[in-house]
Amino acid sequence: MNQDVVKFQVTELAASVLNGVLVEWQGKEFDSGPLTIELDETAQGSCGEGVLDYSQRRARAEFHVRLSFPELANILNDLGVSAELTQPVRAVLRSEGKILEDHSFFLSGRCDLLPHGLLTPDHTRAAVLPGT
Repeated sequence: MNQDVVKFQVTELAASVLNGVLVEWQGKEFDSGPLTIELDETAQGSCGEGVLDYSQRRARAEFHVRLSFPELANILNDLGVSAELTQPVRAVLRSEGKILEDHSFFLSGRCDLLPHGLLTPDHTRAAVLPGT
């Protein structure tokens, strides 16, 4: 194995977006409320893995994640919609970033949604933007 390349497993991920996102459904916009992001432990294979390539100073990772919208799910439940619309959204996050001198890195990249009753991959885009 190349000494400049370090493979790793992602074993924990817990993130939240307190402001949520705007969701359009049946011609109406809804504020999702807080959004939570966790590793999808039910994904086939590894939940998350990555590579640190020190020869190119690049970090890459792929995570299988579950995105939940608890407040929006409660609203939709109260409206009596199908349970498939209130389930967490499953997605694959592929990200990369520069390895900094102190060995830290900021990852950003695209998020590919798996089929879901409310947020269809054809009409929904998601990404992780670079941090600071």
